[in-house]
Amino acid sequence: MNNLNWDEFRQVVSDYVGVDADEITRDTDVYDDLYLDSLGLFGLGSHITETYKLNIPLSLVASISKTGEIFDLLNEKGTPTEE
Repeated sequence: MNNLNWDEFRQVVSDYVGVDADEITRDTDVYDDLYLDSLGLFGLGSHITETYKLNIPLSLVASISKTGEIFDLLNEKGTPTEE
């Protein structure tokens, strides 16, 4: 477990997509609510993993559509990147 902070995570997502952090909840859909396509989701994932210096298995990302799921995946399965 990486002990990530939800409010900080929302701000990281907000900075990438340009939506106010207060509008991002665990149930926010990255496709319908944040208007990302699959390439946009990949970009968001890259932005998040670079920010937190964590890797997540790409095979687990394919079925994700909610910001809370991304947070949980990063928090529970993220492994530190090698510098």
